[in-house]
Parts: sequence; C-alpha cells; structure tokens
Amino acid sequence: MTGKTKMFKVLKNFSCTCIGQAVFCRTAGTALLVLALLLSFKTAGAGEIEFRASSPPTTAVGQQFRLTYTLNAQGSDLRLPDLGSFRLLSGPSTSSSRSVQIIDGEMTQVVSVTYTYVLQATEEGSFTLGPASVSVGTERYESNPVTIEVTADSDGQSALPSRPGDQAAPGTPAPPAGEDIFVRLITDRQEVYQGEGIVVTVKLYSKLDLTGIENVRFPSFSSFFQQDIETPQLRTLDREVVDGEIYGTGILRRFIIFPQRSGEIMIEPFEMDAMVRQRTGRRGSLFDDFFGGFETRRIPVRSSPVNLTVKPLPPQRPDGFTGGVGNFTLDVDIDSRETGTNEAVSLRVTLSGNGNPGLMGRPAIDFPPTFEVYDPSVRQNISNSIRGQEGSITYEYLMIPRSEGNYRIPPVRFSYFDPHDGSYQTLSSDELNLTVHRSDTPEGDPPVTGFAREDIRVIGRDIRFIRTGSVIFREAGYDPFGNFRLYLWFLLPLALFIVMVVVQRKKIADRADIARVKNRRARKMAGRRLKIAGRYMKQNKQQRFFEEVLRAHWGYLSDKLLIPVAGLNAGKAKSELLERGVPAGLVDRLMTVISQCEYARYAPPSSLPGMDEIYNDSVKAISEIEQKIRK
Repeated sequence: MTGKTKMFKVLKNFSCTCIGQAVFCRTAGTALLVLALLLSFKTAGAGEIEFRASSPPTTAVGQQFRLTYTLNAQGSDLRLPDLGSFRLLSGPSTSSSRSVQIIDGEMTQVVSVTYTYVLQATEEGSFTLGPASVSVGTERYESNPVTIEVTADSDGQSALPSRPGDQAAPGTPAPPAGEDIFVRLITDRQEVYQGEGIVVTVKLYSKLDLTGIENVRFPSFSSFFQQDIETPQLRTLDREVVDGEIYGTGILRRFIIFPQRSGEIMIEPFEMDAMVRQRTGRRGSLFDDFFGGFETRRIPVRSSPVNLTVKPLPPQRPDGFTGGVGNFTLDVDIDSRETGTNEAVSLRVTLSGNGNPGLMGRPAIDFPPTFEVYDPSVRQNISNSIRGQEGSITYEYLMIPRSEGNYRIPPVRFSYFDPHDGSYQTLSSDELNLTVHRSDTPEGDPPVTGFAREDIRVIGRDIRFIRTGSVIFREAGYDPFGNFRLYLWFLLPLALFIVMVVVQRKKIADRADIARVKNRRARKMAGRRLKIAGRYMKQNKQQRFFEEVLRAHWGYLSDKLLIPVAGLNAGKAKSELLERGVPAGLVDRLMTVISQCEYARYAPPSSLPGMDEIYNDSVKAISEIEQKIRK
C-alpha cells in the first residue's frame, strides 16, 4: 500500500466520523480530504487524444439530425469536412464536462468536449462525411468518417424540434413540447400598406437558467426603412404562461419598419447564442461541493421568419401627395402680414401627426414671382415608440419681396394616405395676404439660407467716420524698391505657397493609399473610443461603457486587418491575427474581452464584469497587438 493510499484512507475515515458528529467536523474533514486529493491529482489529458464523430445511421430527405463530435481534451479551430448534400442549419453547440476517477489513491480528471451541429438531408442516397479536424495544443487530430443513409421524404417530419418564432397574431401556435428556450419576432400587424409603419418586437422565452446572450444577429430588414425604438436593458425576465407552460420572458429589442415596396416580403430570422447554466455531477455526494456544480452550455437559438403582405397605395394620387402614410394635420403661419421691400419675412409650414413623418417630403408652395425665396430650414421633432412614429416637422421659408404691392400666397395643399380608411386625404391652409410697401432697405444684401428673420441684419452704408488715430508721413523722394523688407514680403508668401503644395501632395498621396491610412490610424481611433469609454466608466454608465469598448475593438480590428466591420466576426478576426504572427494567448485575451462586453450588454447588473478590469485589459491587448504586428 502506497503512502498516498494510506493518507487517503485515514482522511476518509476521519471525514466520515466527523460527519456523524457535527457539521463543523464534516467541513474540516472534507477540506483535508480535498487537500490530499489535490496532492495526488493527475489529468487524463496526458493520455491518448480521442476525437470521435457520430450521427444517426439513417435519415430522410428534409429531416433534421445531429452530427456530434466528441473530444477528450480542450481543443480549438474545429474544421468540418465537405458536407456535400447536407445543409448546415445551426452549430456548433458546444458543451463540456469533467469527471474525476480515483484509482489506487490517484485522482484522474477526465475532460469531454462535445460539438453538436444540426444538419438537414437534401437528397436521397448513401453519403459519407469525411473526417473533421481539431487542434489540441500544437497538434491537429482527425475524427473518424461517418456514413449516413438518406431515404425518401418522410412527410416532412423532423428528428429535431424547430426553434419557434411566431408572429403575434390571434391564434398564435404554442411552442413545441419540450422547447425550453426560443425567440419570437412579433409584429403588430401582418398586412399593411406600402409606407405604413410596423412595430417589430424581438421577445425571448426561456425555462432555463440564462446567464448571457452572445453572437446576436438581427434581421437585415431589406426592402424596409428601419428605425430603432429605445428599449430598456434586459435585467430580469417576467413570468408568462404560454399554452399552460410558465416561461421567463423579456424584450430584447424593438424596431419600427416601413415597407418600401409592395408584395409578399419576408423578415429574416433573428439568431443568437444563449449561454445556459446547468447542474452537473452527482447529487448528495461528498464531492459535489468541490467537483460537482454547474456547467455553461451554448445553445443556438433561431426564430422563424415573418411573412408580411404589403398592399400598394391606390393609383390616382392627388396633387400635394409626398409619401405621407398615417394621420396628419397642417398648420401654415407667417410672422408678419405687412413688410417693406428687401426685408425678410418668415413663412412656417408645420406637419404633425403619426405614421411616417420622417419619410414624407415637404409640400409645394406657390410663391409670388417677385419674391426671392431660399431653401427652408427644417426642424424635426419625431419620436419612435410602440405606438409607432409620431411628431412634427416644421419648414421655415425666408422670403424677400423685391417690389411693393399687395401679394397673395395661395393655400398650401398637403395630401396623405390614411391606412384606416384606405383613402387619400387632402389638407388645405387658408390663403395668405401680404402687403409690401417701399422701404429704404437697399437691395443686394442677400440673407443666409436657413436662418429666421431675427437672424438677418442689414448693415447700413454711410460716409466713413473721421480717422482719429495717428497718421504716418513719409519724406519726399522715398524709394520703396530699395527696401529689403519689400522683397521679403514678396518672397515669403511664395515660399509658404511652395511648402503648402509639397505638404498637400504628400497628404493626397497618403490618402490615396487607403489601406496604409487605415492601418496607421487604427490605434489612434481605438484610443479615442477607449477614452470615451473611460468617461462613461467614471460616470458609472455601464451600458454605454461596454458598447463603446466593443466599438473600439471591432473598429481597431477592421482598420488593422482591412476587413469591413460588416464582414468581421470573432472567428475571422482570430484567424487573421494568428496569420500575422500575434501569439495565440494574446488573441484569446482579446476575444475574451470582446465576449465579456457582448455578454454585459444583456446580462443583469449583478453579474456584470468589472469596468476597470475590462478597460485595462482592452488598452493592454490593443497595445501589445500593435507591437506584434509592427515587428
């Protein structure tokens, strides 16, 4: 019997005795037992690496099934084989587990990492998927190939429950049995007119212990004009009964969308990865306090698409229609009914209501031909809410009559489409009369466009005021061309002009090389954003802090790697940095900071990471990457 075995048995007997006597003894015995086990700890990772692939041997056309890869070590960079006739629906969903084995007093930790993909068969036949590969340390390992027999269509049944994402219409179907977490795209209506606003709500339903949300992908809303609705940060989930089942629910985001064409239009699905905490280990065992506990699983969640029917606006559109869809009012006002020639007068046209005020054009106004009229200044007061888009737009025209007389401005007409009545409505203002008398204001002092009358000042002209300062006299016969300073005043501007031309040409050359400019400015721009994040940190504005840190990282990676932000993701950024010689440990630190910031945008305040730590790690990671890439 070895010394470790004897020590293990003695401590185990001591622990069992103390458990029967008191809680304190149990705790002390457990602590000593763990200390002994740690001394004899041995990891199974030192043994042979096993990487296995598994799938159902048969499936049907159109049926979904799971392709699972199991690795007995911590791996990275898993690469799938050519999937051929199979369509990848989601994945990978990654889960890991650890177990402990004690043999002859030696404790061995067994690690198991599982990668799960959801596939769908598209054609009948027998297919073989080649080996997948994964990196463990500095080595790559391959899995076994798998063979799958695909039979004819089995009435569209699926081997897996789909992720539901239902529309908010009467009679909305309940989620499939056993579905513990899903997302819905909820629209306040499914049939609208072109240009009519639709409120879209992204709502989460969960029965699980949700710890975070990552890799959020919102629909692109093509064929729509999209406006965000301010949505409070999701901190807690509300209880809601769905078809007799209790779920925790919360609003992730709301939008207002305005269809820009008619016909059947589909809103793409919303996608995300849900981080879920689940208990592992044996319940009631002495080892639960130390080796049991919880693990975090990544579950891909995808809503269903939403189909909308968009009706075209009726033909025979009336005069004065500028694209307004909703319910509006018109107000026209002039600041003075009597003025002088060459004096500014303001005409204000205000459109108010709800619908799409931010998308319609301004009404046409027939001004007298002797009026000089400038482009209007525009003031918008528009808000987006679950009631839709509402507010007002004011156009202020600056008019300058050049001739005296009595003038008439015809009524201003504005037409819009009312989706409730399904017809066009026309609003008309009163006729405006303006009396212009001759004034002493001279013509030729043009006003500045976009200013009200009180901002316009005409500067009078008169005889210059008598000079009160000293007068310089020069002696007769003075020759200015014999003065060196005269030549200096001529040569100095020429020299400055030459310097400016050289500097400007260099700037033009640098700007022409967009890649070099972006690469050179990457750290500077990241520093500015981190400086803004630092101010948010001092103000304890957590949400804005994490959003600004995310902008700093993604902006830096986009400029440094010369990849547009729209085409950049964590996997691509990681592989590009590794190719440029950045150490894997440094890349992992950067990806961890990004992941923590994304998690913090949706996590409850109690579980947010420290802002100081995130800020310091961000500055350090960007500085170190900058040094590595410059080498």
